Amino acid sequence: MSVLFISTYELGHQPQLAAEVAAELPEGSLEVLDMAKTPLSVAIEAINRASRVILTAPMLTGALVARDLLASLDHDQPERQLIVVGLYATVLKESLQDPPAALWLNRATAAELATLVQHPSVSAQPGIPKATGRRAYRVNRTPLMGLDSYRSVRIANQDLVTGYLETSVGCRHRCLHCPVAAIWNGRIAINDAEAVIADGLAQIEAGAQHLSFGDPDFLNAPKHSLKVLTTLAQKAPWVTFDITTKISEILRHRDLLSTLAASHVNFVISAVESLNDDVLAHLDKGHTAADVSVARDLLYANGVAMHPTFVPFTPWTTMGDLVDIVDFIVESDLVQVVEPIQYSIELLTPTNSLLPVNETDFGPYDASVMGYTVRYQDERLPRLRDRLYQLAAQAGEDSFETTFAQIVTAVYEANGLSAQCVRTPKVSAPSTAVMSEPWFCCAAPAAPH
Repeated sequence: MSVLFISTYELGHQPQLAAEVAAELPEGSLEVLDMAKTPLSVAIEAINRASRVILTAPMLTGALVARDLLASLDHDQPERQLIVVGLYATVLKESLQDPPAALWLNRATAAELATLVQHPSVSAQPGIPKATGRRAYRVNRTPLMGLDSYRSVRIANQDLVTGYLETSVGCRHRCLHCPVAAIWNGRIAINDAEAVIADGLAQIEAGAQHLSFGDPDFLNAPKHSLKVLTTLAQKAPWVTFDITTKISEILRHRDLLSTLAASHVNFVISAVESLNDDVLAHLDKGHTAADVSVARDLLYANGVAMHPTFVPFTPWTTMGDLVDIVDFIVESDLVQVVEPIQYSIELLTPTNSLLPVNETDFGPYDASVMGYTVRYQDERLPRLRDRLYQLAAQAGEDSFETTFAQIVTAVYEANGLSAQCVRTPKVSAPSTAVMSEPWFCCAAPAAPH
């Protein structure tokens, strides 16, 4: 038996699900193709000769890649078993005029996928999470490319080979625009701590100098996740880490920030989304604009950097929101940290979104982007969105500062302001660590409409 696993897009890190599926199948039976590293023509040839295929659709970018692959399928192979898995699986299916015969699973464990490819007659319930709780954590990274083929993190002008871990899956939160919330509905499953630690140590032995914890929220189960982190930090004190968590969790667990710092967490990724309280309320983010500055100051006071991410363009955005965002970036000493593309991201609302879709805030469904179009209150906003996207797309290999200066000028001029009014830093960031691959939450950049 041979199974082809096609990873479409995983934010630049090793495909975690592929490593877990490989551990559930006989050694050598899984071929893994990573579309971030594989030409489309090679993947098309591989998928057309395979009899068992697992194709991922973890987010919009991955789903768009998967759609290109599905369009190239040889339909003269009725015996091919195709499984499409990921948060965007059924969203992808709904965007297709003629979807191929496949199992479309919004969520499935590696063990479930292994059972399906070894016993094709077994049925599966698409996209329905099973009971949550503690789960086994087994990985086999042998079929994957080496860690040095994936994203790195630059800290103190040094590029660090970066590994990837998950202490839990799912999320306790239900932010209305989040694809994780749409599928998991406030539930989580905890990975076996000792197995995660062993995987982390194995990646360190394989050359990882930095480890990213990819839990949708690292503080979903803080006692559990901190056990993994502190153990790894004790056993490998030369390794640095990053985590992802909500602004509200930073405030709720401020007493844990010193532990994060002592365990060599260099930066925290947090989905700020907007600095407009009306937008944040519509998204049910659980924090206010004022909370963002408090969270930043708490992190900085503990020597931990902040990596905010944004969805600046929503139905409730005002022109002044973009001014607030760029001012916050300057004041927080984050110009060299936030990727230029972050300033142009538009809210993505697929058919399974928890956001209520109404004719006031949203336009027709657009299959090309797998979501409903945004209706803006101000006709200048889509023009500004497109301009910021163009500036980000044209950015060279220089530091973010040059592109950011252009972004500030565009934002200020669109608001009838002079860029000379830009504020100055109020605080100094503890670190200017930058990922070699941009990180997106709940959306992905799209070309101008």
